[in-house]
Amino acid sequence: MKYFFLIINIWFILFYSSAQSLEDSGIIENLSANEDVIENNSEVAENLAMLTKNPFDLNKADESILLSVGFLKEIQIHEILLYKNTYGPLINIYELQTLPSMNEQTFFWIKSSFTVQETTSDPSLLKNIVGKEQSMLLLRYGAAPASVPKEWLGSGDKATIRFQTFIPNKMRFGFSLEKDAGEQLYWNAAKNQYLFDNINIYLHYMPGGKWKHVTLGTQRLQFGQGVLMGAGFYAGKGSETITTLRKAGRAIIPVGGTTEYGRLFGISSTYQLSKRISVTGFYSRTKEDASVDTLTDNESFIQSISETGYHRTAAELAKRKTITAQLAGYHLRYERRGFSLGTTCIHRKLSENLIPARSYYNQFYIAGKQFTGASIDIQWNHQNLLFFSEAAVTGTGGKALMAGLMVALNRKADISFLYRNYGKSYVSPYAQAFGESSAVSNEKGFYIGFKLRPKKEWSIHTYIDIFVFPWLKYRVHTPSSGDDCFIKAEYKPSKKTSMYLQYRREQKMWDISGTQLTEPAVRQTTIVYFEHKISMTVTLRTRIQWGSYESNNMISKGNLFAQDIIYKQRKYQCTLRWMWYDVEDYNARQYAYEPDVPYSFYIPAYTGKAVHPFIIIKYNLFNNMDCWFKFGLTKPMVQGGINDAALSTKALYTGTWQVRWTF
Repeated sequence: MKYFFLIINIWFILFYSSAQSLEDSGIIENLSANEDVIENNSEVAENLAMLTKNPFDLNKADESILLSVGFLKEIQIHEILLYKNTYGPLINIYELQTLPSMNEQTFFWIKSSFTVQETTSDPSLLKNIVGKEQSMLLLRYGAAPASVPKEWLGSGDKATIRFQTFIPNKMRFGFSLEKDAGEQLYWNAAKNQYLFDNINIYLHYMPGGKWKHVTLGTQRLQFGQGVLMGAGFYAGKGSETITTLRKAGRAIIPVGGTTEYGRLFGISSTYQLSKRISVTGFYSRTKEDASVDTLTDNESFIQSISETGYHRTAAELAKRKTITAQLAGYHLRYERRGFSLGTTCIHRKLSENLIPARSYYNQFYIAGKQFTGASIDIQWNHQNLLFFSEAAVTGTGGKALMAGLMVALNRKADISFLYRNYGKSYVSPYAQAFGESSAVSNEKGFYIGFKLRPKKEWSIHTYIDIFVFPWLKYRVHTPSSGDDCFIKAEYKPSKKTSMYLQYRREQKMWDISGTQLTEPAVRQTTIVYFEHKISMTVTLRTRIQWGSYESNNMISKGNLFAQDIIYKQRKYQCTLRWMWYDVEDYNARQYAYEPDVPYSFYIPAYTGKAVHPFIIIKYNLFNNMDCWFKFGLTKPMVQGGINDAALSTKALYTGTWQVRWTF
């Protein structure tokens, strides 16, 4: 039977032999659907890009690994695992084409991220390295702008060096060195400065047997649904209304990118105690940025921990790595078919006393040197129904609860529900869970998502989310509420053409500047997107979006138009974009994903009025080495009617080059 599946699907191999890149696949567009959580996804997007270069063996992928990529539905994960249990290890990845729930786009994403090895045994390390492209060295340089702030101590250019070597299903090692614009290059071991301002390094080893992994160096940890400790793929509220609500019960994410905040540095390991019980232990010790002050009795303290990662000025350098944060904890997990139960406990200790500057909205922020938290999470899967939940408590008595339900009604319709209740006194510095705001605190809400596929060419995604903030918030001096609704209709008449219409409306309460009033503010955004592949070498993409922000009987508007032309040949490719935007103020800002060199993801907020063309050129020097060049221009325009072009102000130029060598 398995060989019959291979024969009837052999033509797919020929069709997909010239696969798209990760940036072209649409995964990044889904990642960027919600601008509020873009920053949380940068490291995950980079890891996903790495996965496409070094695909994971699908025969060794369990439920947590399949879930961690973010684009698979529950029913698809269930069918993949059931197929392997029924027929044994996969012989070829194209067998997945026979699964009832599999569609063309999802299969392409799977084929980009996974592979099927010829043998399921672990070959020696030497055999894995010799004759395969398992390593990557990347050099990236961004030119300095024409003028830089005089406060900057370093040059205005940017530089990144990244290296990674990968032995499939056995070992992964990597590091990154980064200098941001304005930062200096110097060596001072006493100040933890080793030439580059930011250094990440890790070793992720999978010994086999009962030791599932040992990870040393820079990493992030995800347990349960992220209510206590979260990391990894997090799309929030966006165009994927079903699958991205739930997180993997446990995920260890090595950090080889340029992340500077929210990372841990230490050791973590998972050990299989029995067939169904495993335990993960971890310890981290990091240097964090903070401004150390002194009380009247000469006791030192800090008011907050800086999250920017910038060290360009004397003031920023004075905060660099001034305190030590230690974190230790464990995660115990019980798993059986269709059911999973876990418990997590963490304890953090700072070298300095944390005393936030109290304001009307932060009465319950974390204070002191120590923080302790614990949680319990559960996942239960029965046929096409999945329930997941996590409840957490902190040492100060803060409580939080999140519970969700996902149901595959049939092959054409899915529905999801999610309830969260994060207490006003609940604050976890490592939380990353579903919510209206990035802070998992002071929020109650109920979400309903729906996905419908009435025909093969059509898909409709929609959600509504109603939320309440029981306590005060920044710029909101009273308890408040709001709602968020979204709909996206996507049409793909052929493999060459796709288009969608997307609309989002969100209402929140905000203080009116200069008054004691709190009024509702309504933000609306509409996007029209069209993509057509003219030939094997030329693709056109058009994006038109407009939006408005209304508050206190005042309306500000924003418009954006972008036209992309992508030309590809075997040795080179060229991406040309011409963009124009006209945004009246920051409240009406427009977000749009901007293509960049590989492993660099840029989703800016466009404000003002300007034209913004850029070009990206890729050239393959050799079979295993390519060069990328990006040159951009932003030409601001004074808003003065039909002669705007004549009133243009000084143009801003940007340039980036990158060399990538795989060996």
